[in-house]
Amino acid sequence: MVAVGASVPHGMRFAATPDLMPLAEAEALARALARFQPSDDATEVLAAAAAKARAGQEFMDLFHIEDARTWDPRSLWSYMTSSSPNRLRIPLGRNPTTGAVVWLDLKEGAEQGQGPHGMMVGQTGSGKSETLAAFVLAMAVLHPPEMLQMLLADLKGESAFSPFANLPHVQGGVVSNLADADQKLERLEDTLLGEVARRLRVCKDAGYPGNVRDYERARATTRPDLKPLGALVVVIDEFSELLRQRPGMADVCDVVGRQGRALWIHILNASQRPDVGKMQNLMAQQTYSIGLKVKDAGESRAAIGSNRAYEDLKGAPQGTGFLVHEGDHQKFRSFYVNAPYLPPRRTEGGAAQRSHGQVLDPHPFTAQVSPLPADVDLDDAEESEDDVLDEVATSIDSPRLATVIVDRIIEHGRGRPKMHRMYRPPLEELDPITADEMAAEYWGRGWEDVREDSVLEVPIGRIDDAHAHSQDLMAVDMSGAGGNVGIVGASQSGKSTAIQMLMMLLANSHSPQRVQFYCIDFGGGKLGRLTGLPHVSGVAGSGSDDKVRRVLAELERLLRFRKRSWEEAGLDLDEFRARKFGTKGGAVPEDHHGDVFLVVDNLAVLQVDFDTNERFMNLIESAMNYGIHIIASAESWNVMKSRTKNKFGTKIELRLSNPTESEMGDRMAAQRIPATQPGRAMAPGGKHMLLGVPAASSTALGTEQLGADVLGGEALEATVASIAQAWQRRGAMPAPTLQVLPAAIGFADLPAAAAGVLAVGLGESEMAAVGIDLNEAPHFCAVGAAGCGRSTFLKTAIAAIKATFSPQDAKILVFDVGMGLTEAYDPEYMLAYETELGAIKGYAEDPDKGLLAVARKRRPPKDLDRIAMMRWQTDEPRLFIIVDDLHLLNPAGGRPLLEPIAKPVLLAGRRLRIHMIATTTLGPSWYGMSSGAVFSALKDGGMGTLVMDGENEAIVPGVKAAPRPPGRGELLYRKGGRQLMQVALPPEELDAVGGLTGP
Repeated sequence: MVAVGASVPHGMRFAATPDLMPLAEAEALARALARFQPSDDATEVLAAAAAKARAGQEFMDLFHIEDARTWDPRSLWSYMTSSSPNRLRIPLGRNPTTGAVVWLDLKEGAEQGQGPHGMMVGQTGSGKSETLAAFVLAMAVLHPPEMLQMLLADLKGESAFSPFANLPHVQGGVVSNLADADQKLERLEDTLLGEVARRLRVCKDAGYPGNVRDYERARATTRPDLKPLGALVVVIDEFSELLRQRPGMADVCDVVGRQGRALWIHILNASQRPDVGKMQNLMAQQTYSIGLKVKDAGESRAAIGSNRAYEDLKGAPQGTGFLVHEGDHQKFRSFYVNAPYLPPRRTEGGAAQRSHGQVLDPHPFTAQVSPLPADVDLDDAEESEDDVLDEVATSIDSPRLATVIVDRIIEHGRGRPKMHRMYRPPLEELDPITADEMAAEYWGRGWEDVREDSVLEVPIGRIDDAHAHSQDLMAVDMSGAGGNVGIVGASQSGKSTAIQMLMMLLANSHSPQRVQFYCIDFGGGKLGRLTGLPHVSGVAGSGSDDKVRRVLAELERLLRFRKRSWEEAGLDLDEFRARKFGTKGGAVPEDHHGDVFLVVDNLAVLQVDFDTNERFMNLIESAMNYGIHIIASAESWNVMKSRTKNKFGTKIELRLSNPTESEMGDRMAAQRIPATQPGRAMAPGGKHMLLGVPAASSTALGTEQLGADVLGGEALEATVASIAQAWQRRGAMPAPTLQVLPAAIGFADLPAAAAGVLAVGLGESEMAAVGIDLNEAPHFCAVGAAGCGRSTFLKTAIAAIKATFSPQDAKILVFDVGMGLTEAYDPEYMLAYETELGAIKGYAEDPDKGLLAVARKRRPPKDLDRIAMMRWQTDEPRLFIIVDDLHLLNPAGGRPLLEPIAKPVLLAGRRLRIHMIATTTLGPSWYGMSSGAVFSALKDGGMGTLVMDGENEAIVPGVKAAPRPPGRGELLYRKGGRQLMQVALPPEELDAVGGLTGP
């Protein structure tokens, strides 16, 4: 229509406004255009436009849909039953000549159908994608989800199936982008084979082996308790290209096709060209074919058995093709469901009125008159210009027809029986699995609804099983043989995050009295971020060797206590849990702990030091029986010594640097773990899994302002805070705090020491008084660099002697060349206080007045028999020889001043009640002196050692000095073992600094 008036009749709009030109110019233009003739291309374009203009409305008309926005699909679903002859009878389109609907009946021949399997072939531009879209939408319009499920797959990830991803008929979404990953193709194979196995199993268990038809009929009549199976229609686009990439898919489809007949599985594969060679077995099972426009007659014959898809469709619009079954060719033009949806106008009575603009076909612009359609009412009231503009805008911006119908199906699909979800997306496509998601799915509760005891069983992530169609949560049970957890993985594979996640889930499901954590963090500080959990007793980082030892010492102390007290009380681990945390009741030796976890991130660092490694090994070998567990990470299983590895009942294996070291049962699968997704792991048996993250979602925490990044530090902090607050609201007390050695402690503040021990400091093993154990060794030596507190140690030792013995029971002889002990001088105890080398030498060499004479007076009588000699002990007071800076008594190139008393006095010191307490420095003088006669006599006679601050130098075999604060050292006894201690400040030094003001 052209502009010929000032108004527009109702239902019409301007198509064009012609230019005006003089007659001479019009004649010249006509002559110039006379040599051109209308082409088939123009006709084809116009025909295609006409088809699209009608097809959307025709689709709705076929199903009596007046307004797709308000349509209720249940009106059609209610007619469909398992025995209905219209089941799986799908409209492909209309015959372009007669207008008759062409139907494809997917049922097999025994049910008077054309199925069960077929193929569609059409070159680029033939309308294959649109035909598939209309086919899929028609199936969903006619069938309720419980009667029909679809698996839609396309190789290239194009948009043909994307509008249908959320249909209730398409559980698991659309399988797309198959060309990008061979693993996705393998996954599709496993999914299809798994579905065959599932349907066989379900039918067999119900008493209808291998027959879905009988199963569904029973479900509809006598067995309403059965879960719906329905039919499965598998539609695969670009199938021939898929076979080129993965030829084995043909065999899978062959298996599925053969077994699928009785299982109501139908396959429609679509391709640009038929691949007869690779599809030979599958084509033998195909009972129908759909041929759209193809490139040549050969492809047409391969597809539909004749040349017609090539010869008859040369100028046909897109979506035109032949449905061929048993040689019968039915021509059709498919519906166009991706046309813009234009809502119908309403009459005054509210009825829907079709807009005339939707049904006008385009026409060539010629000199001939094109009459108006007969159904256009020119007498209707005029439309305003605004109405015309609104309609134009609507046609441009309106959603696709398919989208509107799909939305209605989704809405009315809610509340219907939930169907089995067949396809699960690969783990690479999953969002991070948050801690609250795991808690809700595994325990069925909200994140802040913390529980006191979940029997040490927590979920850790999703295990992927494409064949079983599952991505269920996998849990670990740490209550028994799986109580120790080993986690291995390459750098940046997610080991530290896995430890955090385990700790977070345990903290959410167990009270701070039920579970406690002692952490050693060599993995970069991630464990330190969990110190806000009330379950964390302490975290020792890589820069605190003393605190690392303190963690081990605390767990060793707890283990010793439980071994002793449980034996006395007749307890084992199960009985302990039942009495303390269960309902059994009964007395329990109180140690203020429940199940305790030693957490070590990066075990290799701990294993470098022989002593700490041995202590760790002793714990892992016996502590689990007493409720002390190990969670440790390493870069590979080979890093863990076999003695250690075998003690981990629970193993979590992330991506390995060398997949051949995998111990999960499938090293080929271990090679396929992607390096770009931290948290990817192998489950026992070789299945892939994705571990959860320690943070809860912002929705669960009510912290939407932090954003959705559950891997960020803020999310982790908020999660820790939420658990702490939840336990605080329940009135739970926090776990015992790890006691560490203080930087300073006064001598008067030391607890009482055991009998026979001179208390000179606080030991880490029991956080009790320790020092010079005269029961085990009569002598003692403190070794350390300048400024480490050697003189302070001797002052405290003198104070301990005075606090333990009276002046009648003990005497003190001081050799102090440096005069650093003058403040400790006490005439009541002092036998002598010598600062000159000559005087000291006299005490060592004078047989009548020196130490040799003292020793002679303390020897037993010569007439005693052997037994009496062994039992004899002098009644002389103890003599303590205090030597500050023993190395100064060893002149260079000369004989050590105290060598004369080495064997006659020091070697027999225990029996003579003569004790040497000495200090010395490190360095060259130490190495020469430590192998001399004096030290040999001290060691052979029995000597305890305190190794204080110094460089990494060996002091005794297996023990090295280390940088330490003043007064800190490692206490060594041959029988009593090793432990860190802090030397107490003697009264005179404490008075000088005005007392202690802090720890």
